[in-house]
Amino acid sequence: MKKQSTNKTPKARHAPKQRKASYPRLVEFPEARGRTVEKVELNLDSDFHCISIRFQDDTDLTFVIDPALTFRADYSKWRAGNQKILKRWSPISSVGM
Repeated sequence: MKKQSTNKTPKARHAPKQRKASYPRLVEFPEARGRTVEKVELNLDSDFHCISIRFQDDTDLTFVIDPALTFRADYSKWRAGNQKILKRWSPISSVGM
């Protein structure tokens, strides 16, 4: 069995790195950052439900919505981490559309 040397100073331990909290249900879309929105549409056709965000550069970000979902929209302003609802639309349920 090897003896440990007594003349070595112990290595300093660093605090573990702080990890960002991961939110598996939060998805960001960096491709939309900085783009100017031309229009936003909610399509409720019987066989295809989606939200489409059209940008002025003729690109489009589309969210396809599966059946049995409730859609609620709020338009709000944020100041110093506080949300002020400016407009709230009635919930729309995809069931029975």
